[in-house]
Amino acid sequence: MVGEVHTFHNERIGFITDIFLDKPLGDDDFSELYKYMVNKYNLLLIQVRSEQPVIRLLPVRRGNPRIKQIVLFVLTLITIYLTGYGLSQSFYSSMGLPYDQILHPLIMGSIYTILFIAALGLHEYGHMKAARRFGVVIEGPYFIPAPPIQLGFIGTLGAVISMKTLPPTRRSLARIGLSGPINGFIAALLISIVGILVSPIITIEKASAMIESGEAGELGFMPLVFSLLMYLRNIPPGYTILLHPIAFIGFIIFIVTFLNLIPIGQLDGGHVVRSYLSVKTYEILNYAVIIILALTGLFLRGDIGLYYILLSIIMLVFKIIFGRYPHPGPANQYSIEHSPIYMAIYILLLVSTTPIPV
Repeated sequence: MVGEVHTFHNERIGFITDIFLDKPLGDDDFSELYKYMVNKYNLLLIQVRSEQPVIRLLPVRRGNPRIKQIVLFVLTLITIYLTGYGLSQSFYSSMGLPYDQILHPLIMGSIYTILFIAALGLHEYGHMKAARRFGVVIEGPYFIPAPPIQLGFIGTLGAVISMKTLPPTRRSLARIGLSGPINGFIAALLISIVGILVSPIITIEKASAMIESGEAGELGFMPLVFSLLMYLRNIPPGYTILLHPIAFIGFIIFIVTFLNLIPIGQLDGGHVVRSYLSVKTYEILNYAVIIILALTGLFLRGDIGLYYILLSIIMLVFKIIFGRYPHPGPANQYSIEHSPIYMAIYILLLVSTTPIPV
């Protein structure tokens, strides 16, 4: 039964309506009403947990991000292409292969860019498809450019979407958070298999000479799944593998997937884990994860140790800047519906993409 209805105005948000209920709506009823109010009236529905359940209606602010999307996408294409070109040029040069007889770095740079953008796009498409299924209003994707490898980075910081409304239930929150990493993992898996199969096997002596001359770099760690994929090649004793630029795409996407799965703030992993925990417990977990990352770095040492220490610092900064407000959780604060399958998939992805020493 519906009780009192109060409407008030907020200068920043607009008109807000509170509808008091005798008992809270269940997940199914709330989800159905949520989608209807968003689609029909452009209103976000929140069920507030209080002494008396409250349905709160807030206007949804939609932007016009098209120009911003296009500019960021073009810049990301350029920086990723420069990275692909640089890696291809270095790869062919180090192998002593004539450019015109294999694939010119300009062409390989284009292939690299297409595969990398496709992997990032599939990740975001997973989020977008799941969000639209539950009626969540989104904007994006926004591709984020970064310095190319010629300037010491990898050409991109990935891509993001912006959710303008909260997912209606705990189950939908987990599903939206998990859908992107699943797509990204599958894309990285396929790209890595192809890349590893076309990567040449060279002697350790030649690899050492290439590292000393600056023609190649040594990977001190790999995601667990990437390390396992190396067994696709029968590498004899005294030999190692020189990663093809295509294989490097898979390596990076696995690393990005791992970063996204860390349960801090509103990262993908944060959405999944928050759907199972209270806001207080999740906040405690955020700082516990940062401490665990730092301790892992101190324990492992070497390149991978430095990686985990830097990662702990980055996550701390991320938490302070972007996670200073607690994760709001689902729009239905009474939501109790969980899916053990989602958590099982989350743990499997997290373990599979965890960087390990090599």
